[in-house]
Amino acid sequence: MNTRYDLPDNYYFGGGGDTFIVPMALACLILAILMVVFLPRRRLIAVLLGAGVLLPFGITIVISGLHLPAFRLLIGAVWLRLAIRRELAVPKLTSIDRLFLLYSISYSVCYCIHWGTLGAVTNRLGFLWNSLGGYFLARALIRNKEDVLFTIRTLAYMTLIIAPAVAYEHLTRFNVFSILGAPPFADVRNGMIRAKGPFAHAIIAGTVGAMLAPLFVGLWLQGKKDRLLAGLAVLSSSILAVSSASSTPLMTLAAGFAALMFWRLRGNMRLLRWAVVVGIIVLQIFMKAPVWFLISRISGGIGGSGYHRAMLIDNFIRHFDEWWLFGTRNNVMWGYDMWDVDDIYVDAGIGGGLISFTLLIALIVQIFKRIGKSRVIAHKAHEEEPLIWTIGACVFANTMGFFGIVYFDQSILVWYCVLAMVSASAVFVANSKAVPQGIRGIGVLQKQTERSIAVSPFYGSRVTQ
Repeated sequence: MNTRYDLPDNYYFGGGGDTFIVPMALACLILAILMVVFLPRRRLIAVLLGAGVLLPFGITIVISGLHLPAFRLLIGAVWLRLAIRRELAVPKLTSIDRLFLLYSISYSVCYCIHWGTLGAVTNRLGFLWNSLGGYFLARALIRNKEDVLFTIRTLAYMTLIIAPAVAYEHLTRFNVFSILGAPPFADVRNGMIRAKGPFAHAIIAGTVGAMLAPLFVGLWLQGKKDRLLAGLAVLSSSILAVSSASSTPLMTLAAGFAALMFWRLRGNMRLLRWAVVVGIIVLQIFMKAPVWFLISRISGGIGGSGYHRAMLIDNFIRHFDEWWLFGTRNNVMWGYDMWDVDDIYVDAGIGGGLISFTLLIALIVQIFKRIGKSRVIAHKAHEEEPLIWTIGACVFANTMGFFGIVYFDQSILVWYCVLAMVSASAVFVANSKAVPQGIRGIGVLQKQTERSIAVSPFYGSRVTQ
């Protein structure tokens, strides 16, 4: 995976390159690894997110052509710690886990087939390290309500650290995270400074901040103890979205708050979904352009590059015959800037064919089904239901943001933690004393709970909290 900030000739595979790490970043990385060794298991998620996200994407150690950014090293270090100390509670695979696993493998295999080079294999090995290593590590560390709340607090503190820095970068163009190895100056588009902090791109920085806002609202609803932190975190999320000077983060932020506002309609979500489907059909009938060009109109109204994203979707549909089998590398011939696949749904099809695209959609559907089932069962436990709803709002914001972004840097750690929270929601709903044990579905969730916290016999049953 390439870690440079320009666009090299070997963009897709990122071969070659040199180790790049500044003294301050090296000291932080060593400190983080020491914390991985000595901290209790429950606190490891704070180290993974704190150091993994705050250390810039460009901090990379290259060994025999293999690129190891800081967050990859931390993923490996945490897995090694859990294995050596026999603290590895391996969750049994849920439907979400299976779909994620199949999607990652399918995407990797198809990618290697249609590129057919050793560089593609190396690239996908890095992808699998990130995806499978990062996702299942989050699943192993986030298993109940306490873990969920601790993770949200960690994300809140992380946002509070990044927000002032990106606000300063947006005003002055100087990136404070340059002391850790990030590029010293932000990019400028149409006269607007696009702050990105430690991330690889301003859109990613803004989208990550925007999609976290609903989680911080959920933290606020937990009680007075966390309200100051939660309120400041919501403000910081908005600062990240605005400072990126990009339309995708702003639309992600709006989607998250819109989902929160539908709380009072939570019992009529099926009717709402059908209303959306009918609305899209009506728009398609009466609009002169295809309905996906709404992205262009909305984004263009706030100064974004929505036309590129709309054209990307349009070409993706029109060239179905080119990518459906194993994906394609001919998208660069579809039109101007069509090499820039900044849409995760299009990326899934171009990189992995129709199988990978279908698996990604099925994964997202299953995520929402799990959230919906947990929320319905938790309806009698008022203290649980709002938190589950805010997790769902966060996922919804992400699915909207995915029309304009692909997480390819340390931001994937945040996304995988959100997915782990979805699976953990079934655990703390099933264990809630406020939920009547006789209601429909609780038995299923209790069985899922037992499976999800089962400890692998390979590592034994001793789990140190």
